[in-house]
Amino acid sequence: MPLGPRDTSNLVLPAAWDAATLASLQLQDGITYKQILRDLNAAIVAINAELAADPLYSALLSYTSRPTVRYRVGATSDMKQFTEYAKGDPQRADHDSHMLPLLKWDHSMSWTWLYLREAFSEDVYDDIRLAIDAVRNRVRKLTLNRILSRSDDSGVNKGLGSTGLSPGFATAAAVTGVDYTPPQYAGNEFDENHEHYIADAGGYDAALLQAVKANLREHGHSPPYMLLASESDDTALRSVTGFVPVAESLVAYGQNQNLAVRPAQINNTAYRIGTVEDFDIVLQPGMPQHYGFTWKSYGPNSPMNPLRMRVERGASMFNAIARTDPRQNNTEPLQNMMVYAEAGVGVYDRTNGVVLYVNDTTWENGTAS
Repeated sequence: MPLGPRDTSNLVLPAAWDAATLASLQLQDGITYKQILRDLNAAIVAINAELAADPLYSALLSYTSRPTVRYRVGATSDMKQFTEYAKGDPQRADHDSHMLPLLKWDHSMSWTWLYLREAFSEDVYDDIRLAIDAVRNRVRKLTLNRILSRSDDSGVNKGLGSTGLSPGFATAAAVTGVDYTPPQYAGNEFDENHEHYIADAGGYDAALLQAVKANLREHGHSPPYMLLASESDDTALRSVTGFVPVAESLVAYGQNQNLAVRPAQINNTAYRIGTVEDFDIVLQPGMPQHYGFTWKSYGPNSPMNPLRMRVERGASMFNAIARTDPRQNNTEPLQNMMVYAEAGVGVYDRTNGVVLYVNDTTWENGTAS
């Protein structure tokens, strides 16, 4: 894998283009193609770094270029009393595995030769900003949609070949093609119908969150936890008994006011509103109303986090690049530029997540917007 900083040499552009020629080619207001290339590259470098360090995604994800994940499944283990002559029965772990999806994504800017001759730089830079937003939105939707679906991902259109499966968290065997019995923990034993998708028509309340906490603790995931929810459920979550808000920057608080200590803003969209029942409550635009996801984060990009993003061969993190569209016949620098990436998101630890649907007693898959 290439080492060192990412610079303008990383743009996948024809090597035969002459720097002096690029400098001489200009937009309507005098900005040169060379400057546009420099700034486009800077934007791509920035979004890759932003997503790698994003506090929310790094709490949810780890990264791999491998197409499969392998994990231990349920078996009771114990030591046997040693005797002088009788040899104990050997014990070994049981494993299961599933695939991780990988799809190719692009965002085309479709700049034509004539457009670039006539364009003003503000319009071109707005196109670059739009492309960066498209990268953010794609990563967000890949992540949220895997959380919100109880069903297996499958098929070529999901990047899994004709027969590959990428299941969700622990669920009834009738729902998934990859039956899963969680490993026993501290005397707790489970079967293949152990369920981590909860449909409850009663809405958010302390009893529900206590039950979710017990569901995570019985697998060895200790608090604190995170709860990712919709902005539309803000009022409902603030009404849960025991809710403690984060400090608001425009309010001066007295000494007797209990406040959550973490800062409210997480990234450019998600933000904390407070804590309740050992859960750090985060609202995420794009999450549908009545859905929530709870999990234990083991630190930035930890392999023990619940989700795993599959990235292209040789990469260790999500990596978007800028290049000319190879499907077009390009004779001009910058013509038909696009931003390209390869990525897919699957579940890794099928016990480290409980998904909530608090509007009905029957589960329905959600979709991120």
